[in-house]
Amino acid sequence: MKELTDKQQGVWEYLLGYLEDHDQFPSYGDMQEALDYSSTNSIFQHLRALEKKNYLSKEGRGNYTIHPTKRSQLKGFYPGIPVKGRITAGAMHEAISENLGHLPVEIHPAKSDHYFALIVDGESMIDADIRDGDYIIIDPRSPGDGEIGAIDYRGETTLKTIERTSGGVILHPENPAYDSITITPKEWEEITVIGTYVGKAWKTGGNWGLIFRSA
Repeated sequence: MKELTDKQQGVWEYLLGYLEDHDQFPSYGDMQEALDYSSTNSIFQHLRALEKKNYLSKEGRGNYTIHPTKRSQLKGFYPGIPVKGRITAGAMHEAISENLGHLPVEIHPAKSDHYFALIVDGESMIDADIRDGDYIIIDPRSPGDGEIGAIDYRGETTLKTIERTSGGVILHPENPAYDSITITPKEWEEITVIGTYVGKAWKTGGNWGLIFRSA
């Protein structure tokens, strides 16, 4: 048995095409005219059927959006920035690497397919406005002097501001309650750079916020 009837499939394909061309959902009148229906009631019934079959999600009265499980059918679909684990903003702790899903596509910046996110545990970077529970966005490049870097040292991770000196590298917290960590040139060979902090995302209620650092 087909998952969609021929008419439901026609409505579905029209919706995908309209979203790709206009980046918004069509009105009932648009659908009625384009699909040559005599009334919007038929459109309403098809949308209800697509909702029941998890092709659409309801957003308020009479408003729909593509169901998350079907967004991959949109051309140019990007699932979001992958969340690859947790990182400590405090003393170094064992690295936690796991697949924790994706941040919403709506906050995905252009030309940044290589970015990934980590969830912050701790308060050592609060003066840089990085707080416990924030999703930090990481560019997998080595941090420059004065940038915030995600560092793995002997299987333990930390997030700190990087200061490069003739005697090695100093990892500075952005909270006076925490101490800096000095890594000598010899010890630096045991460091794995996870990447450079470029922004953060956080969720309040049902809404996402996003900040990117200035270049």
